[in-house]
Amino acid sequence: MNPTTILLVDDEPELRNALESGLKDRGFNIISAGDGLEALDILKTLKPNLIITDLKMLPMNGFDFYQNARKMKGLENIPFFFLTGIDDQLSKKYSKDLGVDTYITKPFDFDELGLIINSKLCELK
Repeated sequence: MNPTTILLVDDEPELRNALESGLKDRGFNIISAGDGLEALDILKTLKPNLIITDLKMLPMNGFDFYQNARKMKGLENIPFFFLTGIDDQLSKKYSKDLGVDTYITKPFDFDELGLIINSKLCELK
């Protein structure tokens, strides 16, 4: 069985590398991008099983990245997680209204994140 491929989008290299390493240690295949524009370019040729993105990024924030990715053919139903330091009710509500699957605030626990990912992927089977 092929490992689950996750597209990871975060503009902070240290955090992105830590996330990539932690998720790889849990058996996931990780493709990473440094911002939403790079991620949209990757999505032209890759259909991941799940997308995890930060919210606060330049030049395109996570909300805009989500909306652009959702317009791409074949990506309409891919699970989308926001993993962010923004812990306010307005952002959480807006995310839910947009249709984002999961909103996780930093700091987070890698084992818990792995369980949430696996749970979401099991729902889709």
